Amino acid sequence: MRPAVRRLASIALPVLILLIPASAAAFPLTNCALHLDSMHANGDIFATADSGDGFGTQADPVLVDWDGTVEWIGTMGTLVIKDHSWSVSVFNLPTPQRGGDANADGKTDGDGTVQVSDILPFKVTGLFYVSGQISGTGGSCEGSGWVRLIGDAFGTIPFWVALGSIVLGAVGLWAGFRRAWGWAVIGGLLLGLGGALMLIMYAVMLVGSWTPLAALAIGLVLGIVVAFLRPETV
Repeated sequence: MRPAVRRLASIALPVLILLIPASAAAFPLTNCALHLDSMHANGDIFATADSGDGFGTQADPVLVDWDGTVEWIGTMGTLVIKDHSWSVSVFNLPTPQRGGDANADGKTDGDGTVQVSDILPFKVTGLFYVSGQISGTGGSCEGSGWVRLIGDAFGTIPFWVALGSIVLGAVGLWAGFRRAWGWAVIGGLLLGLGGALMLIMYAVMLVGSWTPLAALAIGLVLGIVVAFLRPETV
């Protein structure tokens, strides 16, 4: 096997592993329960979900309005978790949404209201896989589910970022093929990023929660392939 082909094979193997679809379980939570009310900006409830009720799957996600709010009520039952920390991930990637509390009073219930636009500073639409966990002294709770931010993606900031990434990625691939191989790798990554954003915005989750990462990986592999195929220059 030629060295170039061997290197390509070693890169393609982890990409194939990423193509294994994630489970589409129904809004599962462990050691806790959660109720959500999703509201429009005018306060009208247009979606509700309870852990384990069948909603929050990829096929039937929880609908959320960027201009609206989400009210939540959660309980740990008899489980008391002190000195806990919590975090939220999107598509299995950590987000800045994290924190913690001593919970000196030993509370097992909680509630609150989230203004969606306070978390997302510009309008975002699309299908997202969200997971979270809270753990500390006494136990832990974790869960996941699919959320659909309603609205038209066209004209939003993420749309133009995605389109720009795809165009620059294509230019980078061409420049890498004609000139320096590094441009091909950068172009592949940009193309994968733009593709991942488009798939999210238009809710095309071909391999479940791993779809965006798979798109990035495929873009990277494409860039490397183009770099290897680049004609030798004297």
